[in-house]
Amino acid sequence: MSKSILIVVLACMIGSAHAHFVLPTMNSKIAYTETVDCGSVSLVDIFRRARLWVSQSAPDNKTLVDDKETGDLVTQGHITITIPRSENSAGGVYRFGYVLSVECANRKYRASLANVEYQEGNGGRTVPLEVFGQKNENKAAAAELDAKLKALLADLQTNVKDYKPF
Repeated sequence: MSKSILIVVLACMIGSAHAHFVLPTMNSKIAYTETVDCGSVSLVDIFRRARLWVSQSAPDNKTLVDDKETGDLVTQGHITITIPRSENSAGGVYRFGYVLSVECANRKYRASLANVEYQEGNGGRTVPLEVFGQKNENKAAAAELDAKLKALLADLQTNVKDYKPF
């Protein structure tokens, strides 16, 4: 009896350990997020600066929500990555879609990049970022995308928190 219980317990432990490694590395749809304290800047000014940055940095983005009363700004955009051909990579042009959400409140804003997906062809099938990044041939494009998304959030911070009035 005790041997059968021990075997069942070991089987459960091995099964749960194996299942842990099968799960994707990212369980959430939010890829990047940051909260920035803007000091004594009002909600209206933070929102205005964020909206101005979006219109200047990504004029082709589609605005989904633009509510200055609540301080919510949501846009949908694209990033194109070009990887040159090398000995280790076939190279290529990769297009990714994303949703940028900026929530302004209490003299702070929270920016989130979510629903980052690889877009095959012209508006064709989409592949979630966690699936796209698992293939070895996509590692270079995934690393370049990571750098561009982080740079996007850093540029937003520079133009909202560190805004230089004229």
